[in-house]
Amino acid sequence: RPVRTLEKPLAERPVKLGEIRYSVMGIRTGIASVVGSHGDWLPKGQYVRLRIALMNEGRDRHRFEPLRQLLIGSDGRTYKISNDAMNIDRQPVGVLSIARDERREFDLWFDIPKNIEPQRLRVLGDSTSSALGEQLKGPSPGAKNTTDISLS
Repeated sequence: RPVRTLEKPLAERPVKLGEIRYSVMGIRTGIASVVGSHGDWLPKGQYVRLRIALMNEGRDRHRFEPLRQLLIGSDGRTYKISNDAMNIDRQPVGVLSIARDERREFDLWFDIPKNIEPQRLRVLGDSTSSALGEQLKGPSPGAKNTTDISLS
């Protein structure tokens, strides 16, 4: 899929967590400010914007919380979503309910130090299954609810 001006397209390497397939379509680093119809904001370091896609491949609705996602930098640290940038760019910040066969695309904004390169997106998502056998067994102990997507 085409990406926006100044975005670097990323090879399609989807990962699955439960019944949701996640992929990062494009990345833009070194953004000096975020501007919206109702405000603008400067980062403490640099803004990094990731264009992501989610696809529910199950039968049931699944939850996704954009503000829980993390960016892992070249320093090994994790960085949280920039709530200010997400709101100014009018990206979803509340809990999303992803319906059966639904695909959603939106941006995730992070504010990281200028000298750090983004390495991976750590997705925190819904690992439940709509398969009857899985629902009858209940959640397995230690069920994984995170997965990483490479940004290189």
